[in-house]
Amino acid sequence: MSVILADPPPPVDNTWATPAIAVPVTVVLALAVLYLVRSARASTTTADGFLLADRRIGPVQNALAVASAPLMYSTMYIITGHIALSGYDAILLMTAFTMGTMLALLLFAGPVRNVGGYTLGDLLAVRTRERPARIASAVLTLLTYVMLTVIMMAAIAFIFNRWFGVDALVGLVLPVFVVGLITVGYVYLGGMLGVTRILVFKLVLSVVVVGVLTAWVLARFDLNLFSLLERAEANAAPVPSGSDLLGPGRLFGEGATTLVHLSKLFAIAVGVAAIPFLFMRNFAVTSGRDARRSTGWASMIIVGFYQCLSVVGLGAVAILGRDNIGVIKAHRDISFPKLADELGGPVMVGSLAGVAVLTIVGVFAPLLHSAVTTVTKDLNVIRGRRLDPAAELRDIKRNTLIIGVGSVLLAVVMLPVRTHIFIPTSIDIAGAVVLPIVVYALFWRRFNTRGLQWTVYGGLALTAFLVLFSNGVSGEPDAIFPDRNFKFVDVEPALITVPVGFLLGYLGSITSRERDDAAFAEMQVRSLTGAVVTGPPRPAAVDDEDRDGRQDRAPSPVS
Repeated sequence: MSVILADPPPPVDNTWATPAIAVPVTVVLALAVLYLVRSARASTTTADGFLLADRRIGPVQNALAVASAPLMYSTMYIITGHIALSGYDAILLMTAFTMGTMLALLLFAGPVRNVGGYTLGDLLAVRTRERPARIASAVLTLLTYVMLTVIMMAAIAFIFNRWFGVDALVGLVLPVFVVGLITVGYVYLGGMLGVTRILVFKLVLSVVVVGVLTAWVLARFDLNLFSLLERAEANAAPVPSGSDLLGPGRLFGEGATTLVHLSKLFAIAVGVAAIPFLFMRNFAVTSGRDARRSTGWASMIIVGFYQCLSVVGLGAVAILGRDNIGVIKAHRDISFPKLADELGGPVMVGSLAGVAVLTIVGVFAPLLHSAVTTVTKDLNVIRGRRLDPAAELRDIKRNTLIIGVGSVLLAVVMLPVRTHIFIPTSIDIAGAVVLPIVVYALFWRRFNTRGLQWTVYGGLALTAFLVLFSNGVSGEPDAIFPDRNFKFVDVEPALITVPVGFLLGYLGSITSRERDDAAFAEMQVRSLTGAVVTGPPRPAAVDDEDRDGRQDRAPSPVS
């Protein structure tokens, strides 16, 4: 493991891996997913069908997909071990994901769908000059795509080490290639509808296996939740603060650590729903009303699912004891398989191994789809390319293969690099940049091109600076440079960059002479009603950066 991964987990006595069961289960799940995406091929005969499933994703299907999209190895398997170790505080950290979904429901799920379009650039181009809007959309979407794809591919190697018992170099690199390329094939065959079905399938299987484990844990204590909690508290590993497992303090203790962990809560709550590949799902729903309904239902699903994970996490320490769970950060993901082995034996462990691989497929597929959509729509506008429908569909499918295969190869090359900070950095960027520009574009009359540019590039620069001097890069044993210490930022950068992002958007807008009240009126009409505003393009307001008088407004996209 250490010859291929820069940050391999410390060795453990892997007594639970059952490749004889895990491999066939994974193959069966892969074939089931192939059937689902092949059944969606009829929707990929047009560009709109491939990119948005012709905007026919209903509220129930979208609710399941929205609830499924953020579920990955870290937010399902690792968080269980985190709960077993940190108890109440880890559960509190998990609630931030639900808060993020509620933020999307309250702020932009319905309005974004009503405005219509394909990408973040379509939304921004209603309020700002089109070329800067498209460039900003492409930069944000592709940057988060690269970071999240690299970390997803690295997670495959971890999964095959933990759940399949693979240690050899070829045995770890080969699954990254195979799983990555198969996922590219899924997206190529099924488009948006196929990706949606993958997400629904992933959620259903995750709910089933976690539900079964929850029932087994409760059955061990005769369905008495209080007995479970008492045993978990009695078996909890001691911590220097002396805090109980079921009370606050293990993470959110006194002093500087409180602010550090609260900043993580804040970053997740404001950033998750604004990650571009999650944000762009809103465009494929049948209507703004259905987008709101599906987001609300997704929130309820996530709450129930994480309640079950809380029971499983506490059940791990209650049943296995403090000496048999992952007691250090790098071992938090072993609590889940050990509990599954204790309760359900090799069959349950093998089933969970297959679902673990599916969690990666269910994140990489929508990520790739969002990147293809951005390249096809935003970059073509930037380059001035106008394709007929047949040529655009060929372009989409070619982009799927080029981007997909290229990103898998990049991820393999990046395996020796410590990339664990890419997930929190992506969330920080979404909160500091995407959230402010979407909120301003939808709700603030004065927002303009300079406000967009200051938010995007100022927010990215500040986030990069703070990440560079954070504990993810130096000063910690699991940092990129563990032997050096030039950090001065312990808190999650989003705690600083989110308010600064809003401030930059405000300052940039008010210092520019560009103002288009008609564009804001159009945005209000479209975001509230879904009506398409037709007619000649509006004349662009001239500002300090656009004195040559170019007409650079986007025509209203069909919604």
